[in-house]
Amino acid sequence: MKRPIAIAVLLATLGLVRGRSEEYFPLDSRSWSRTGEAIVLTDLSQVKPSEALVTGKREKGKWKVIPFTTADLEGTALSVYGLTNPAVVRLALPQRGPHAIYVGLATTSGGFNIGGNGIKAKLSDEPVFKRLTNHLALAKHRRAMIQECFLTTAELNGQSIDIAPLPGLPATVCYVKLVPLTKEEMQRATAPSSHRTSIATFDGHSWIWPFKPTTAEELKEEFRGFEGTDIGKWWFQVTGADLVCYPSKVGTYPGEGTTDFPTENYAAYTRSLETLFSKGVNPLQVARETAKAQGAEFHVILRPAGWAGSMPYEETFNSQFFQEHPEWRCFDRDGTPTFYLSYANPEVRRQVLAIFRETLAFQPEGVGFVFNRGLPLMLWEDAFCERFREMHQADAKSVPEDDPRLHATRAAIMTTFLTEIRALLDETALKQGRSERYNISLGTFAREADNQKWGLDLPAWIQRGLVDDIAVTWFAYHTSFETAPGQIDMDYYRRITEGTKTKAYPMVIAWKTGKPRDFCQKVSDFLAAGAPGVAIWDPQVHQGWPEGSPGNVFDVLGQLGHQEDLQRWAHDGVPQPLAIPLTRLDDNYFSRWFPNTGF
Repeated sequence: MKRPIAIAVLLATLGLVRGRSEEYFPLDSRSWSRTGEAIVLTDLSQVKPSEALVTGKREKGKWKVIPFTTADLEGTALSVYGLTNPAVVRLALPQRGPHAIYVGLATTSGGFNIGGNGIKAKLSDEPVFKRLTNHLALAKHRRAMIQECFLTTAELNGQSIDIAPLPGLPATVCYVKLVPLTKEEMQRATAPSSHRTSIATFDGHSWIWPFKPTTAEELKEEFRGFEGTDIGKWWFQVTGADLVCYPSKVGTYPGEGTTDFPTENYAAYTRSLETLFSKGVNPLQVARETAKAQGAEFHVILRPAGWAGSMPYEETFNSQFFQEHPEWRCFDRDGTPTFYLSYANPEVRRQVLAIFRETLAFQPEGVGFVFNRGLPLMLWEDAFCERFREMHQADAKSVPEDDPRLHATRAAIMTTFLTEIRALLDETALKQGRSERYNISLGTFAREADNQKWGLDLPAWIQRGLVDDIAVTWFAYHTSFETAPGQIDMDYYRRITEGTKTKAYPMVIAWKTGKPRDFCQKVSDFLAAGAPGVAIWDPQVHQGWPEGSPGNVFDVLGQLGHQEDLQRWAHDGVPQPLAIPLTRLDDNYFSRWFPNTGF
């Protein structure tokens, strides 16, 4: 058995000891005062059970033990492919006392280029795994790199570390690092953020289908790593309008009753839900309870146009209510039906209210809509035309499509709807004996003209107390998104919210950030201009920078309340993860004569 290696010399040799101009993220192993006393466990052949390991030829269901070296480390790594599906393995941790725990994860080459990779890990006394991934490019001559991934801080007293695969991803796990912490450092690492000004959205779909969860603990993996960040509000989308990811008496879960899916991913999503339901696990309840445990607000959010899909998704996004009521669809002015239901029909509004009523049993902090998913909310169907005639004594189909009377009619209908929601929330709070007022949260459009066109009368709603938080989205079809992506008019939002309790947050997209410096500058500018915080569309802890910069984008997304840090990172660059070049991995001794060029 190889002995644990102290890492002080390693860091100095690699030039990784902190210099005056270097900056690390708060949980980077190099940020601790006792980093020179760290222990690196490099012999992962010692994991248990030994039956889960194989040497030589690979086998399904087993981790292959392979040698690796760097300039200053050598050991045995664990390797799997995306379809290996190995068992969970456990490595005993020898240290005692407060420590920060890290995993060294190597890049996975696709033979010529970088491929995705990842594992999940946890301490043996923890119920929920954390997803860890390497987001480094291959170095010169296709040299693989180790990225050090933070797992947790803990008082070690005999635990082990559990390592498991992520569905469909390969991985090469090289080492486990244990950094001793002072009492003060342990307190700092576990303290909640004092800048909890960010909102995160969750789409209700992608937290399930890649990972195939079958237990509440597996569902909670999506949220492990959000604790301690600046994200103080969760906008949890249940998937669509009345398409929901929980067992519902009102709505439909996606794929309900379907036997032939367009892809295996959609089939896996539905099977996961059905397995969870059969075990009595309610995913919405799990998400709500996890937010509460992390001290975050939880808002149930619907996608108002998320009813049904066309081929090949007609049996995947398959609202039963939509299928049973073709008469309540949105109809174009020439009578063409669409794949949307019209909120001009009171029956449609009542269906959505019923979804909200059902979810209020879990007592979230609020409910709402992301209107960018999507449009139209109403067109020229009979119910709308009748309301138009009542208001304006004219035929809605005879006026130009930009006639302000059309906009006013849509606004009147949507104001009625928001008033109905407010009444439901107040009535429910009274029945529950709840002292806190339920809030209404809305994802709205980039510009005043977009809101006016589609009936979002925000100035009136704000003055009437019908909206509390607004996230300003620019990515919405049938709006100015099509001609001016990324341009949001925050001056307009500051004007209509000034002197009120309503807050307007600019929205950024976790998977469309641009370069790290540019992203930090953009968010810093939003905050400097008076934004109370930033809303983040669908962040995930394990994802990398979408444009390929090294490291995990969440290291920045979780810190968007720290304006001074963002300003500095915009100027000096974002801190980089600890990256260690490999000199050998299995039988590949990395050199300028890289392999796989003879095929």
